[in-house]
Amino acid sequence: MEFDKFTKQEALAALFAAWQPTRMTEQVAVDDSVGRVLASEQCSLLSYPVVRASCMDGIAVASAAFAAARPDLSGFALGRDYVRADTGDDFDDRFDAVIRIEDVTLLDGGGIALPEDLEVTAGMNVEPGGASLAPGDFLLPAGWRIRPEDTATLVRGGITAVEVVQRPRVAFIPTGSELVPAGAQPQRGQQVDCNSTFARHMLSSYGAVPVIYPIVRDKAADLASALDQALVQADIVLINGGSSKGEEDLNTTLVRQRGTVLCHGVLAAPGRPTLIGLIDDKPVVVVPGPMVGCCYVFDWCIKAVVAHALGTAPEQHQQVQAILTSDLKSPQVLEFWNRLEVRQTPEGYTAEPLSLHRGSGPYRIGVTSGQYINQIGEPPHKAGETLTVELRANPACL
Repeated sequence: MEFDKFTKQEALAALFAAWQPTRMTEQVAVDDSVGRVLASEQCSLLSYPVVRASCMDGIAVASAAFAAARPDLSGFALGRDYVRADTGDDFDDRFDAVIRIEDVTLLDGGGIALPEDLEVTAGMNVEPGGASLAPGDFLLPAGWRIRPEDTATLVRGGITAVEVVQRPRVAFIPTGSELVPAGAQPQRGQQVDCNSTFARHMLSSYGAVPVIYPIVRDKAADLASALDQALVQADIVLINGGSSKGEEDLNTTLVRQRGTVLCHGVLAAPGRPTLIGLIDDKPVVVVPGPMVGCCYVFDWCIKAVVAHALGTAPEQHQQVQAILTSDLKSPQVLEFWNRLEVRQTPEGYTAEPLSLHRGSGPYRIGVTSGQYINQIGEPPHKAGETLTVELRANPACL
């Protein structure tokens, strides 16, 4: 297989054509369902109002008392001739109409007064039973990722547990003899493994269960052992590092020996040496080790792989129009992930490209607030141009 012949889209298409995951389901309490993907459509079990309810704050009366002529309202007594019926309230079956409270004057000596032209009819300002929600009414579709507000919808419909797609277990294996764990003081020639922390939280945000392995040194036997263990424990395996052509890049060979390589090298950077394969019908992705490449591959590849496992579409970043504050280069021979510092001004958004050199490049992923993906063959952009950029931060924080 030739290196570097696939676009991102072609690489994912090759994987999804070869891998059709079996989606298992489980029952979870609605209280524990936020972020989970519904396995089946949800419909109401209850009726609202249960019988009927007032549509507004007012008093409930019997319309029959007003049928022939207006009764003597000065003798109307609370509890006998009318009752209070506020918005959403049920009320005594003796009454069948609601007069809004703004039209009612409570007299000092008892009784009430109403506008002369007010007509009282049966069912006035009354919501019939089931008008708001009836048994069988649609609530949420299959494949829906449950939000906090959806839990209220489900509970209101009488649902306290839902069937959801089981979260895929995704193993993340950090590899490299130069790595030391988070919290360690790196010595000469060493680097802190920051990708494992990033992977744990990104995978959780995608709806997966992260299984983070300890650092594996660049030894063939150790790498093979970690891969074998991950294939047993996880549905998807990510190997971080060892996908390029360096002396210690052993993971590409390992995947080729154990399974089928669908793609090695994508026409997208950073993270160009990404490898995608299948072992025992499980996706194995060798994610490049450098932090910036790992971040980008998660954004276009791993997010989509987890979504495919769940039967959903990957969530998209919000887009805004932003004015470039400096030139934006383009390699043109491949797609390129341009990281941007997006700021909101009274006139709109601006976008400052972040270069790859120290101080503004791979060390500042955490403050990258936007991105722009140059397509293959796309010419460079000049300062002052307006581009459609994707946000990677809450607009309120910009």
